[in-house]
Order: sequence, then structure tokens, then C-alpha cells
Amino acid sequence: MRMNTQEAVLSAYIASIGKRTPREAAQDAAELCRLANSLNRLNEIACNSGLTERQERRKQNLQIRVKAVLEGAGLVLNHFESDPRGYAVYLNLPDGSYNSFGGRECGYGIGR
Repeated sequence: MRMNTQEAVLSAYIASIGKRTPREAAQDAAELCRLANSLNRLNEIACNSGLTERQERRKQNLQIRVKAVLEGAGLVLNHFESDPRGYAVYLNLPDGSYNSFGGRECGYGIGR
């Protein structure tokens, strides 16, 4: 899925919750996609050669930032995925939508 499509979907969900203006929702969605993309890159590195101590700290910091953006946007984190073949971050959307083979309980994935 193209990033601008993911951003549009996330932005619409964030705006529908009502905690953020449409502009803030678009900024949050772009930030989430950017952070999830960075996590996915680190997942690829971890799979190929392992992470250095610095990269491990970066991964933890990215996960903390994702949680902070989600909290501000009113979305709920389902889980982080470390397999580089899939999405890096999975969310629980308000209507239960999902975009992976894991179904509703797996959530909506971003970051690929």
C-alpha cells in the first residue's frame, strides 16, 4: 500500500475520533507512517545482520514516539511486529478495520 494512501486512511480515522483537527490528524498520520517506516528499516537490518546497541536504543525510542503519537491521536496500539516482511506497527481502529491476513484481532498495519 502506498504511503499516501495509508496516511489518508489514518488521517480520516484520527479526524473521526474528534480529538484532533483535520490538519493535526494529517500531521499525526504522516508522523506515524514515517516512524513505522523507520521501524521497518530497523527490522530489516535486525533480520540481516542484527542490531547494534545504538540501533536497539533507536528502535526503543521510535516505539515510544509511536505510542505517544497514538495516545495524542486517540488511537490504540495493537502490537509492534519485528518481522520485516510485514507491517511494523499494528493499530486497533475504531470500526475494527484491518488490512492483513491476521484478521480483526491483528489490526490495521502501517509502515512498509
